[in-house]
Amino acid sequence: MLIDLLIKKDKLKLQQCTARFEQQQQLRYAYLWLAGQRCKQFIGSAPGLTLSFSAGLLMQLRHNAMVKTMRGIGAVQWLRRLL
Repeated sequence: MLIDLLIKKDKLKLQQCTARFEQQQQLRYAYLWLAGQRCKQFIGSAPGLTLSFSAGLLMQLRHNAMVKTMRGIGAVQWLRRLL
């Protein structure tokens, strides 16, 4: 009798935890979907296209000595601003 009561309590706790986990997973998937939509929207906007185009140009010229120097200077300045 006491064992049955304890088993029922444990089953109820397990069901509650499972339901909470499923809700959290659904919320997580919704946030991921929303983040994906925002990324797509940004990439389609003028700043996003500019950033994408610039990154493409840098990738084509990544072995150029001048581009390497400019990237290094930019990285140093960025690190100085963080510190």
